Amino acid sequence: MMMMMSGCYGGEEEEASSHRKKRKLSSSSAGIPLLPEEMVLSCLARVSRSEHASLSLVSKRHRSLLLTPELYNYRSLMGCTENLIYLCLRIPPDLDPRWFTLSLKPRDRRLVPVASRLPSSHVDLGYFNQPHEASSMVAHGCGIYVMGGRRFRRGSSSVMFLDGRSNTWSTLPSMGVARYSAAAGVVDGKIYVLGGCDDRESSRWGEVFDPEKQTWDALPMPPHHCSPHAMFESIVINQDKLVALNGAWECVSYTPSESRWNKMSKEKETFAVNKCWHVIDNVVYCSGLDGRVLWCEADEWERPETEAVEWREVMGLESLWETLAASKLVNYGGRMGDNWEANKPLMLEAGLEITELDEKLPGHKLSNSGNNMLIFWDVLAPNKLEIWCAEVSLVRHKETCQIRGNIVWSEAIMTLDPPPPHNFEEASAYVTYCLNG
Repeated sequence: MMMMMSGCYGGEEEEASSHRKKRKLSSSSAGIPLLPEEMVLSCLARVSRSEHASLSLVSKRHRSLLLTPELYNYRSLMGCTENLIYLCLRIPPDLDPRWFTLSLKPRDRRLVPVASRLPSSHVDLGYFNQPHEASSMVAHGCGIYVMGGRRFRRGSSSVMFLDGRSNTWSTLPSMGVARYSAAAGVVDGKIYVLGGCDDRESSRWGEVFDPEKQTWDALPMPPHHCSPHAMFESIVINQDKLVALNGAWECVSYTPSESRWNKMSKEKETFAVNKCWHVIDNVVYCSGLDGRVLWCEADEWERPETEAVEWREVMGLESLWETLAASKLVNYGGRMGDNWEANKPLMLEAGLEITELDEKLPGHKLSNSGNNMLIFWDVLAPNKLEIWCAEVSLVRHKETCQIRGNIVWSEAIMTLDPPPPHNFEEASAYVTYCLNG
């Protein structure tokens, strides 16, 4: 219709001019008219974060606007923020960690690559390529904190922050000591890090970071029996206590409000095989080597150390046992791997069977989306490696004292080329989540 109107008012020359203007407008707008930036941000704020990777390919302007903090402000004001599930994968032969977000859209559940950026002042990728299997991660506020880790077989004190609003990396003040395989958790808005340092007598064996003040402070020294350097699991109980599993398979806790340390021995044999602790609705879940998912009451961790924690099975997940037990995508931390290799000769002398470490630990990971559990695992086939996820709703039956899991969906969310067999033990995954993206 515009062509017809142009012809009525100006003849061939005016029509040709109109065509040129239309071509210029089309090429410069790349699909969206040249609207004011505020209006474009208002439109983009309504689009799900899972579609941002595709939108960033439309034009440089889209890509720039999608990475601005202003977009997050628009999403917050309009009530369009989402819970984001971040997954970090390290799959050989590519040993650099790659970050993804999980799209939970029905019929389009998949891992979406995170187009993250480094600050211009830190173009050295060494800050980003820490070996994440030995770093400590927590999700807090609008982003993910990555602390310590091991580079060139040495611990690091560096701290990186992934801003979930713009997927931008930045550096934060370093910890007081280098550490890897440390426990970490958030209590009352502050980030606590325990262990992981080579000197167990260090006055900074435990530290706390205040995100508002951007400062690290040392915690009171723990009793000697609470401070082996390696920490392999950690959770926050009742939102006021950080509990960690140390290298002696003992549970160590720290309560910030009381500046109090406590050792909780509690069934070392059980803790040695049940990994990937995760808390949902004040219930502690863990992964078993046989593919089962177990649970216990968070309040049971408040009992004296002589009283055992009673682990129960999450019912209804029998169809997942076999595939979960076969999963090898295990992240066990640098110190555990080092100790395992160092003790192999002693195990051989003792006549014990020598196996790989990933055969002794669960390979599946637990996370959550709201009150539902997410289970991540891998399936290695001759010609492909698949990353799977299942969402499980949890129903508690007070009469039978059982928790039953109902599988909402279960499917492959990414397919990759299989890694070389001799390198597969180097594959690893971290699962965490970041609110309000």
